[in-house]
Amino acid sequence: MLKDLENYACSLEQRIALGTPLSRDELLSVRTHIGFFQHERLVHELVMILFALLTVGGFLFFVAMPEYLVLALDILFLTLLIPYIKHYYGLENGVQRLYSLYSRLEEL
Repeated sequence: MLKDLENYACSLEQRIALGTPLSRDELLSVRTHIGFFQHERLVHELVMILFALLTVGGFLFFVAMPEYLVLALDILFLTLLIPYIKHYYGLENGVQRLYSLYSRLEEL
């Protein structure tokens, strides 16, 4: 998904560099694509929050009842949480970049 977002942002930047204004339908298409990326960002945010809660809950459970199986499960949650944070960070920055590009396209 990040590669798609990056490719789409690059195509918009090329369009801005050419300086050709977009038609109303093309601007609506850009807004639709931004909406898709926003939805993807929201889904990944919810999954990231779930894994963060599971990780914290697992650590608290391990403190209350030190079982190594719980610790192993919590390490697994933490291992999955780190890539989710990285991926969400890329999506968030990419969508913010698309907002900026959309504003610049409207000004053409």
